[in-house]
Amino acid sequence: MDRRAGREVIHSLQVGRGVAAVAVVAHHAAVSTDAFVGTVPAAWLRAFDLGAYGVDFFFVLSGFIIMHAHLHEGGRPGAIGGYVFKRLTRIFPAYWPVGLAVLVLYAALPGLSASGGREFSVLSSVLLLPADRPPALSVAWTLVHELMFYAVFLLWFVSRRAFWGGVAVWTVAIALSYAAGGATGWLRYPLGLLNVEFMLGVLAAVAYRRGLLTQRAGMLIAGGGLLACGVLVALYAGLVGGEARLVLALGLGVLMLGLALRERQSPIAWPGVLLALGNASYSIYLVHNPLLSATQRVAGKVGLGWPAGLMAGVVVSVGCGYLYYVAVERRALRAARRWRGGVSHDHR
Repeated sequence: MDRRAGREVIHSLQVGRGVAAVAVVAHHAAVSTDAFVGTVPAAWLRAFDLGAYGVDFFFVLSGFIIMHAHLHEGGRPGAIGGYVFKRLTRIFPAYWPVGLAVLVLYAALPGLSASGGREFSVLSSVLLLPADRPPALSVAWTLVHELMFYAVFLLWFVSRRAFWGGVAVWTVAIALSYAAGGATGWLRYPLGLLNVEFMLGVLAAVAYRRGLLTQRAGMLIAGGGLLACGVLVALYAGLVGGEARLVLALGLGVLMLGLALRERQSPIAWPGVLLALGNASYSIYLVHNPLLSATQRVAGKVGLGWPAGLMAGVVVSVGCGYLYYVAVERRALRAARRWRGGVSHDHR
């Protein structure tokens, strides 16, 4: 790990972000390839479907990073302004060019989606607020959850006790909603089971910052990795349902804690390309679905088979995502830091 602009950068978690982003891209590439290029064999399609759980890594990581970055600011209301500025400028400047472009495209060409006309919320598409309908950019539903978590985390700056109390109440409300069959409409966002994954990341960050289990880093890595892999195998085989994602998230949280503790002890020499993918993971996540909609149509027209078409879609999406990071996201973050007077942005 190193320190940039006064913050600790945990390279292992950056690498994880990159791997998770590519996994999500591969999942959507398989779906688009099956729709536009050629039938992807069922076993392969199920395997690529596991890439969708890269989202769970992002949720746990978000909880970890936010608590890791602001643990020392608990009970300090004066820190709220800097926190809000960093969170909003981390999300919206990179999101709006893609999200609003997709909103305009779907409004002008309702049949553009492979599934036909898509219903979407303009409010959610622009401001990422919970709504009955999803944002126009399909993957942006995760950002709605992110912003809700950021809002709940405001309690941390008011009072640590208020935060933990608020998290407890939120968890109970989610559990009661799930027991009753799950929320619908806009309530599916605040009462969604996946919100618990943010909290698991928060707990992992607290354990890391307090130095708990420092001498057990290897065991945590092995245990968390085995638990996460076991859940993925069970999901592939259809042995468990969607609620098993919380067990997956628990494994990921333990794995993150172990990797962070291990890196604190001694640096891990990760390949530069993996770190670059981690840095660009948000941009890759944002742009890949619209790109796949185009690339897989082209792949189908030129007669590529499904393996070549799928790989081409992944390569183009990841490459263009990195270029978007360099041209848009990174410049926007630098501009925000200059405007704010040097406030740093921790990695999302």
